[in-house]
Amino acid sequence: MVRLSTRSRYGLRALLYLSSLDGDGLVPLSQIAAAEQIPAPFLERILGRLREGGLVTARRGVAGGYRLARAPGEITVADVVSAVEDPRPLLDCLERPDVCGRTATCRARRAWSRLDVAIAGALAGVTLGDLLVEDADEDVSR
Repeated sequence: MVRLSTRSRYGLRALLYLSSLDGDGLVPLSQIAAAEQIPAPFLERILGRLREGGLVTARRGVAGGYRLARAPGEITVADVVSAVEDPRPLLDCLERPDVCGRTATCRARRAWSRLDVAIAGALAGVTLGDLLVEDADEDVSR
């Protein structure tokens, strides 16, 4: 029903990869790209947005790379999506009532608004730490 861009999917995958590594060292872009099968130039732009959003720290150079800026339990999926996506509601009319001549009388608008809030809440209610625990639970149950 709702589609997230490739930026969100790749950003979440990159952060989950960083979250899954032991240690506090920097991870080269090339390692993340190879492990997650993400084109390095595209991943570099995504990681730039994640850095600007305060989710990763970065250092350039031979010994450079990326690491999480906060613990996995402190980074939500909503944080990732907010960092890499341009902020937009589910439908344009929720943000700009002038885009539709029916906004004032639209009976469905309340449903779309509730859905928009529910999606935001669902994304905010899941952390990288939660997803790592779920992964571990799945591995044990196999």
